[in-house]
Amino acid sequence: MKPWRVLAVALGLAFFLVVAILAGVMGTAVGSMKPLGVMWLFTPAPLVFVLLTALRPRRALRIVGASYLGASGLLTIVVLLGVGWIGSERAIHPAQCEDMPNLAEYPTLQAKVQDVRFKSEDGVNLSGWFIPGERKTSILVLHGYRCARDEMLPHADILNRAGYSVLLFDFRSRGRSEGDAVTLSYFERGDVLGAIAYLKTRTDIDTSGFGVLGISQGGATAIRAAAASPDLKAVVSECPFKSLDSVIGQSFTHFIHLPAFPFAPITVWMAERRVGIKSEDVVPEREVVQISPRPVFIMHGALDETISPKDGEAVYAAAREPKQWWLIPGSAHAQGAEKEPAEYERRVVEFFNANLK
Repeated sequence: MKPWRVLAVALGLAFFLVVAILAGVMGTAVGSMKPLGVMWLFTPAPLVFVLLTALRPRRALRIVGASYLGASGLLTIVVLLGVGWIGSERAIHPAQCEDMPNLAEYPTLQAKVQDVRFKSEDGVNLSGWFIPGERKTSILVLHGYRCARDEMLPHADILNRAGYSVLLFDFRSRGRSEGDAVTLSYFERGDVLGAIAYLKTRTDIDTSGFGVLGISQGGATAIRAAAASPDLKAVVSECPFKSLDSVIGQSFTHFIHLPAFPFAPITVWMAERRVGIKSEDVVPEREVVQISPRPVFIMHGALDETISPKDGEAVYAAAREPKQWWLIPGSAHAQGAEKEPAEYERRVVEFFNANLK
């Protein structure tokens, strides 16, 4: 066999091996998208290629075999891109949380709550609640990826009972806020900066500095916002991710309900272009160093399977003093206030009391 033909056969076999692997992995996602079951039909592509090359069957069989191979390559690419698009759609427009607390469950807060509206740094209209406290000092509380301000009512209750004024608000594209997409902290940092600008317009609070407490995406955003704004004087971040690439790789299956390989990379690529972000720009592990000498308190659920505690540990390790760390026993993702209520309240309140004057 001539060298060029050996090379062509080797390249063809390698290509159809990749096709078979991709088709097989996509076929395993049939539980999330039933049409993907058809991809199992293309896993024999390398064998068909070898048989066509080695046996050189009659013309009719060659046409059938070549058609099968052509369809396997083309459909694998088309399906990969199509499912990547669907994955990006689910990622930037996730389903809203359904099990959030209700304001009516907190009558003390409900009696004081004020509906507020303000603009994000880029002009998106955001909606929130301001709850005045006995103190003039205010703390922003930031919800997670799929949820809205209501998720943070237990945290707001803890802080308000400690005397703090609290601002809860819906990030863009969540709850009652406007916006086209969730961006995993990329544009949400600007939402926090807009909230700070709003608080600084109030005459009934101390506007010289604020605290911030966030969970999950809100925890990562709290770090990124504090790195960008010296107005945030003390930061509590529960279950933050260390980078956008890290959280997507870990929680792709959890949130998008598709296998991370091969869909995560193509989903990220498409999402970046759809909403105009760059994943390498969202790295709390890198940005947390800019908070010092302001204090930061990183905590993480020991049983977190959505964002590994290793992410929280990496963010804490990168932070400069003063800093605190708490690995919350028995807590899954962002469940610290639920699993360890007394200790959670004690630690959070003591941290803010010591660092917000």
